[in-house]
Amino acid sequence: MILVTGATGQLGTAVIQNLLDKTSANQIAALVRDESKASALKEKGVDIRVGNYDDTA
Repeated sequence: MILVTGATGQLGTAVIQNLLDKTSANQIAALVRDESKASALKEKGVDIRVGNYDDTA
């Protein structure tokens, strides 16, 4: 399993696309602050995980 942080940003999106070219979506997880911005990733089969570095709990 590979977890990509900042997955809805420009770099994170590019990293995930590159990973999807090399491995299956079920091997990729995306860490996002706002799940509503990750619908395109979810449609590709990427596991979405909601988190925020400011929330230490």
